[in-house]
Amino acid sequence: NREGLKKLDQLNATPLHHAAGKGQLELMQMIMDDASFEVLNVTDSSGNTPLHWATKKQQTESVKLLLSRGANPNILNSNMISPLHWAVLYLLNDLVKIFVECSATDVNLEGEGGNTPILVACYKDNHEALKLLIENGGDIAKANNMGCMPVHAAAFSGSKLCLEIIIKRGEELGYSPENHINFTNNGKCSPLHLAVQSRDLEMIKMCIEYGAQIDLKQNDNCTALHFAATQGATEILKLMMSSYTGEESLINALDGNKETLLHRAALFDHYELTEYLISKGADINSVDVEGRTPLLLATSCASWKIVNLLLSKGANVELKDLLGRNFLHLTVLQPGGLQHLNEHFFKMKHIKDLLTEEDQEGCTPLHYASKQGVPLSVNILLEMNVSVYSKSRDKKSPLHFAASYGRINTCLKLLEAMEDTRLLNEGDKKGMTPLHLAAQNGHEKVVQLLLKKGALFLCDYKGWTALHHAAFGGYTRTMQIILNTNMKATDKVNDEGNTALHLAAREGHAKAVRLLLDDNAKILLNRAEASFLHEAIHSGRKDVVNSVILHKRWEESIITFSHHSSINKCAILEMVEYLPECLKLVLDNCIIESPDEKGSKDFSIEYNFRYLQCPLKLKKKCKENGGIIYEPLLALNAMVRHNRVELLSHPVCTEYLLMKWMAYGFRAHILNLAVYSLGLIPLTLLITNLEPDVSFNATLKYGPFDNKDSNFIKVCMSFVFIMSLFGICKEIIQLVQQKLNYLLDYSNLLDWTIYSTSIIFVSSLFVTLPIRLQWDCGAIAILLAWTNFLLYLQRFETYGIYIVMFWEILRTLIRIVIVFFFLMLAFGLSFYVLLGSQQTYGAPYLSVIQTFSMMIGDNNYREAFLEPMLADKLPFPFLSFIILIIFSMLIPILLMNLLIGLAVGDIAEVQKFAAMKRIAMQVDLHTNLEKKLPYWFLSRVDQESIVIYPNRPRYCGFMSVFHYCFGWDNTAADTQSADTTLELEILKQKYRLKDIATLVEKQHNLLKLLAQKMEIMSEVEDEDPNDLFQNKFRKEQLEHKNS
Repeated sequence: NREGLKKLDQLNATPLHHAAGKGQLELMQMIMDDASFEVLNVTDSSGNTPLHWATKKQQTESVKLLLSRGANPNILNSNMISPLHWAVLYLLNDLVKIFVECSATDVNLEGEGGNTPILVACYKDNHEALKLLIENGGDIAKANNMGCMPVHAAAFSGSKLCLEIIIKRGEELGYSPENHINFTNNGKCSPLHLAVQSRDLEMIKMCIEYGAQIDLKQNDNCTALHFAATQGATEILKLMMSSYTGEESLINALDGNKETLLHRAALFDHYELTEYLISKGADINSVDVEGRTPLLLATSCASWKIVNLLLSKGANVELKDLLGRNFLHLTVLQPGGLQHLNEHFFKMKHIKDLLTEEDQEGCTPLHYASKQGVPLSVNILLEMNVSVYSKSRDKKSPLHFAASYGRINTCLKLLEAMEDTRLLNEGDKKGMTPLHLAAQNGHEKVVQLLLKKGALFLCDYKGWTALHHAAFGGYTRTMQIILNTNMKATDKVNDEGNTALHLAAREGHAKAVRLLLDDNAKILLNRAEASFLHEAIHSGRKDVVNSVILHKRWEESIITFSHHSSINKCAILEMVEYLPECLKLVLDNCIIESPDEKGSKDFSIEYNFRYLQCPLKLKKKCKENGGIIYEPLLALNAMVRHNRVELLSHPVCTEYLLMKWMAYGFRAHILNLAVYSLGLIPLTLLITNLEPDVSFNATLKYGPFDNKDSNFIKVCMSFVFIMSLFGICKEIIQLVQQKLNYLLDYSNLLDWTIYSTSIIFVSSLFVTLPIRLQWDCGAIAILLAWTNFLLYLQRFETYGIYIVMFWEILRTLIRIVIVFFFLMLAFGLSFYVLLGSQQTYGAPYLSVIQTFSMMIGDNNYREAFLEPMLADKLPFPFLSFIILIIFSMLIPILLMNLLIGLAVGDIAEVQKFAAMKRIAMQVDLHTNLEKKLPYWFLSRVDQESIVIYPNRPRYCGFMSVFHYCFGWDNTAADTQSADTTLELEILKQKYRLKDIATLVEKQHNLLKLLAQKMEIMSEVEDEDPNDLFQNKFRKEQLEHKNS
């Protein structure tokens, strides 16, 4: 099956690949003879040719056959490897010989990383392949991408025979062994550097014998000696030192960081090497770029043997790093600290004097030990009479550091070493005492210890107490300890007038806020006239606000505000603007259901409106005393301003509006509608009972009516005239009151048009007017009057929402018509040109109007197109039909469907907007009415709460009729709060974790006690643990905010 020879397997390998790999020569021959395409160099999915497969499977005869048939040996696979590279790599020297004898083979072909076969041979220590490659033109001076030559590869891999062959070949090419062995790569690294990295002593000797420069430096100024010192290779270092014949001293050679060999040995804790270097005269006080001596470097790496060695050899202990730290500063930073130093060193005066040395920040070793929490080091320092009263440049004592980092055991040691309590209450440069710092970071154990030892409740320079700091971080256990000691701390204010309650609320710590409220903290206003609730709302702290809403002191919290502040107003109004979700919770709590079954007639729901309105007595008092005027329906107007549809649709708000509507809104609106009808109904009667004079030749003196109906017509015309004058007077009064806002309301223009056209229509009672003008005005008046009647129906929900939706969709239509008017004009003028001989298209404006008529599908095809064409009266028949087809596709089909799609697609948004606008109109109606109603009337009809019985008819059954006629939606929404299952589960897990943490801490203390009883020493005893790791995250947040 010769067709099968073209098929590929899942690796994209051809039959020739498999035949070459298995050495099936006859099959290979047949495939190559019968192939109609090039098969010798076809690659599989990894880029391997049949020659790669034969090489990897060590099929010598296959390789010979493929090369004899012209296979390309220089193809690289996906890993940038040629068959020759593979042969060299896997020590297949028979195949190497075959490849190099092939004239098509490039023996210097670059593979992965630019490595030639010679480089691969050196890395693999394949000296036989190296000889074959060199004999067949291999270039020993060709470098790879890193600049490494074969001499580098041989030195790094320890290939001694390869190195000899390369050096010998180099001599033949004119490279002396001294020059050749000192070739450098891109990083200025010589073969000696690479040999030292491999720690091959024999190769190093060989390099030195060939003349390698021991003091040759890399780009980072490192010599081979630095590599040896880093590795702790003492023998190699000794060999290179003894072989060096230069004049410059290598024992103190510096690298790019100005580190000597002794620095490297000390850094990596090579004790034997350090002794050797010191014996050879190494400078033990040499300083690197960071100001560190070998002693400081060894101390920072906890190389204690070397530290003690250097001290015994007389290292200068007074030298400091760039931060001003001596070796004792660094010692106390390490685990174990000072206990690793030999005791006799502390008896030396020059070392003892270091105990009080300060770094650049003014900190002594005791400050460092206190900060790190190393009790053993603190004990040693205190036993040496180190002063606990020393201060840093920030005026912090060791006790400040220990308290700030929660080192309870260290604090205990320091307090025991104090002769008085003066330091206990001293402040740093910010006025913060140790108690402040411990409270700021939530270390409740340290706070408790300091309070027991006599710490006072002082203020820092910003007026913050320890409770302020604890509340700012939300550390409730710390706050509880402080409150148990000093109950009056809750009411202390800082320089900005903030109490701890303000700070906890601003930072969003709900538990801290609840704790302070439970402890009867006063609710005060700060200097910005903001209460803690204002701070929480303005900062968007939803959890805090929700906690306050559910707290027993909610009423007290919400009434605490300044009536004169324009920024920090009533909390309800602030929640409408910033946290509407929280106000929803307030409204949910205003709905109280009775315990009866929901299907029972006795089941009731109480709706409380206290948070939606300012009490009438308070409004009157504020107006009389301070001149402060609160508009009616304050909360609802704020909801309208900020577009809070979800709040306005809440059952409490809808019931509140219904209460207002039934109290006075319905009556006022019906009265307004009745007054308007006094003009609308007579106008309608006039239109239906009068007929225009079709002759239009005379003027109307007293009206075209019959004598028998003259009195009725006169009465109707009089009513229309009087009501129109009344309407004009009303509009003038509104113009004076509303000023500019009056001109922005389009409905006022509608009213003016109705009244003016109505007066012109009935003015024939007094003056003589042309009949045409009279009836033109009459037509406009009756059209707009009934259209305006729709606006009055907007107050009712069922009618109102559809009317508002209608107006919104009309706006969309007008915008689209304005855009596509030019399309109508284009087709209208085109039809005027083509069909101008017909009466309906006889003028440009008639043609455009007919085009608008055709837009709804009335294209008048038979009369305008078909019959004229059959009668041979159509001037341009072909073009007329083409334009008609285009018009039918674009206008009646495309444009109309576009309009329908916009109307349907936007209906949900329009409905939402319409509901919002309808409620806004209700709110505006009640607001304007309440401004005009007297106090005595409002106090009689206004209610703070109502109780409804959903299963009983309301208002003696009147509400059912009202619902049917006017569609007021009074169905109470389900007051059940959102499913809180997830929140409850999270809360349970939170308390479980707290219980587990407490249990683990008790077990930890018990284990420590058992270890002490059994006299078991461990590293844990030298640790001074602070509070849980969560506090570290809080501390980072606080530091970030402070910065």
